[in-house]
Amino acid sequence: MARNQGLWLFVAAVVAVALLPAPTMAGRLELRNEIEGVAVRKAKLSMRCWSNEDDLGWDVIKPMESRLWKFTTMNMWPFQKTEFRCQFRSGFGTTNQEVVTVFSVKSGFRRECGFLGDECTWVAKRDGFYLRKVIKDKDDTKTFVDILKSKWVWKW
Repeated sequence: MARNQGLWLFVAAVVAVALLPAPTMAGRLELRNEIEGVAVRKAKLSMRCWSNEDDLGWDVIKPMESRLWKFTTMNMWPFQKTEFRCQFRSGFGTTNQEVVTVFSVKSGFRRECGFLGDECTWVAKRDGFYLRKVIKDKDDTKTFVDILKSKWVWKW
């Protein structure tokens, strides 16, 4: 009897583990500078980004350039903690939030990025800072929609 009980516990544990979501997933974060129609000096985007584990420091993205990071996230409660935050400056000011969360493993945040939820693209334009949402249409074609998340503001 004890042997059968142990076997059933083992089978139940295997089934439970198989039903859990994948504990890790690939993440992709891209920051693009699409500010155009002004002097290059005004169109540069300065940024400082960091995660829970790494400070990526300050960087400058020239117009029509981007920065891309790929990473592995922990996607299992209670370890859901991968999050990237940034500060942004341009010739038009700063984002209206001092610190912008640009990636988070929290499912509500990931859904905002698009149908896969594992890649987030942010775009700086003349009028503000946008989240580029990835959408699949009925023919499985990817399309992109830019959603204004923050207008540039001057903070003196």
